[in-house]
Amino acid sequence: MCAEKIQIKYSAKCGIVSVVIMCLFTSLCFAQCDWQLKKDEDGIKVYTGKNPNSNFKSIKVECLINAHLSQLVAFLLDVDKQHDWVYANKNSQLLKKIGPNELIFYSELDVPWPATNRDYISHITINQPTPQSLVIEAHTEPNLLPEKAGKVRVKNSHAHWEVTSISKEMQKIVYTVQFDPAGSLPAWLVNMFVTKGPFQTFQKLREGVSKAEYHNAYVDFIKE
Repeated sequence: MCAEKIQIKYSAKCGIVSVVIMCLFTSLCFAQCDWQLKKDEDGIKVYTGKNPNSNFKSIKVECLINAHLSQLVAFLLDVDKQHDWVYANKNSQLLKKIGPNELIFYSELDVPWPATNRDYISHITINQPTPQSLVIEAHTEPNLLPEKAGKVRVKNSHAHWEVTSISKEMQKIVYTVQFDPAGSLPAWLVNMFVTKGPFQTFQKLREGVSKAEYHNAYVDFIKE
């Protein structure tokens, strides 16, 4: 699916305002969470916290990765390859590149039977407040494309990444997300996404970002 062939009505001014409001709202919600450690293995910690705005728990992941900042950003912006590392991701396709550090993409999640596959449209922005840190925000914009038959559209999802350089080649990641899969799901499936999914995702992120194609990556808006 080529980005040039997809028509999306999008106002840059409205988009910036909505992103700022969403970031403030999301940061406040995450700060209120009473995090409980659910998994601590292979250098990856997975926490859950009660979300006052949803029946589904918020998730926090903490880990270290061996990568320089441009390497990590190049990997994250390569959205067409998310199926290689994001848990349950069936496919992802770039919809619109708003700027070098901001884009919109479509993803489908492969959900085990008897549940129905989920899909979502994500708007991601990467900023660098200091040469030693990144802040990444992602939220769903479910109405940018018509819903597809046989899939449940995710309406609400907000993710926040805080990346801090321990050294030039070592980054600490704190990832928090509120994800409401919509529809009716059995408890065992929800629990799978709450603990197993984040853990495996960050395991594969560490593997993927170390591939040769990203190791010498240069991203012009990143200062190192």
